[in-house]
Amino acid sequence: MVYQLDFNKINKFIDKSGKYTFRRRSVTSILPLPTREPERAKFDRGFSSITGGIIRKINGKNLIVDTSDAIVEHIISMGKFDEEESKNLFAHYLREQIKELHLGRITSLNQLERIPLAENEEERKGEIDLINFFFDTFIRNEVERVQEILRKQDDSDLLSDVLELSTDHSVPKNNGVEIYYSAFPTLKENFIRDLENLASNTSFLINHISLFFVHYTFVAMSQLILQTNKMTRFSQDELLPVYYILQWEKPATWRNSSRQGNKMLIGEMDGFFAHEHALNILGMNTFSDKRNQFYHDIKYQLEEAGLEAEREYIQSIYKWMKEIYKEKTNIPVREYSEDKTLDMAFDDLISAIKKGISSEVNSRYQKAFQAIISKFFRKHGGSLGTILSLSQEHLLMLVAISITDERIELKKLWEELEKRGVWLDYHSKEEVVKVLDKLNYMEKKSDSGDAQYVKSIL
Repeated sequence: MVYQLDFNKINKFIDKSGKYTFRRRSVTSILPLPTREPERAKFDRGFSSITGGIIRKINGKNLIVDTSDAIVEHIISMGKFDEEESKNLFAHYLREQIKELHLGRITSLNQLERIPLAENEEERKGEIDLINFFFDTFIRNEVERVQEILRKQDDSDLLSDVLELSTDHSVPKNNGVEIYYSAFPTLKENFIRDLENLASNTSFLINHISLFFVHYTFVAMSQLILQTNKMTRFSQDELLPVYYILQWEKPATWRNSSRQGNKMLIGEMDGFFAHEHALNILGMNTFSDKRNQFYHDIKYQLEEAGLEAEREYIQSIYKWMKEIYKEKTNIPVREYSEDKTLDMAFDDLISAIKKGISSEVNSRYQKAFQAIISKFFRKHGGSLGTILSLSQEHLLMLVAISITDERIELKKLWEELEKRGVWLDYHSKEEVVKVLDKLNYMEKKSDSGDAQYVKSIL
């Protein structure tokens, strides 16, 4: 077998009217972040629009749900009314309830499925991208398991039953096409277990499912950024520390949340779009047709094939950079030499690609990530800028899903939070204990008199 880049595939991918384009998402997709401002999700309904879309995708329904006035007219036309007044009253009821859905206000899980996406068609693209990312990361290949968990929440109500009459039951397009890479199997398994735990309390689930979904979305995105930047040292079984502060705490430069929180992530995002393009170039090769091959995946395949295969692939990377990339972009590239390793070839490719991507593309890409932070995780730290933070509601949700028995030892709770992508420094941990104690969730002593325990919230 030949182990090279497929120049023909790549040429079709990069060429647009004879010009080089820094495209992405042909064979590999990393993050659900648009580079066009109109497509950026605004989160006017919080995360509930995306959550509703995820539920629809799980149930095999179209992502687009119609809640226009035409739907009300359609439903009314199917009914039989004794009097015109009854007909008008029912129409008024439907319109008022649909207004509540547009505001993201629900009283049942079934209603959540009816929350529409953004009215703006461009913004809707950004929301659908987030839905696909979440589905591929946490639910694909586990659909029946998740359906069974949600099916237990049979909380049908009049509004849901009536609106179901207007649902488009046609099979959604491309529902089976995998777009994104489920990079963290342990995080995925934790998500499903947490969903099952959350579902043990229907009221808590309804009130917190969107917060739960946005939390896992952000953790997956953050970890993808950190791990992809490690190139071939990407670890699928390890979460890297990302520190948060509690909303009511005072930030400081010496605290972990200042150095290993938002500031760290934004630094890691600098020039990250280059990976989106580079991994599509590297994935168009002659030895694998798998989607979403990251640096470590390619390295593993080449190690399996042997040293000669790896050397052949390294040479083809430098040949492509010199004969194609440099010629089409006039950007200088590093030359091949016998001492070049696969890691060095990847680094040289990324270095060359970074020089070609415009600051506007990098900026818009990064701002789409910052929009999620600003809406759901931001604390203004004064001169320190934005600090990643948890509200009390967010904290209690995380504590709730972390406890599967009647109680958990306090030191074990910190480990469980870290499994869910949240690190806290000593001062934040003290604040957590104060909150839990105030709400009567702390058991001061164990029977032996030495350990502290946290009681189940659910």
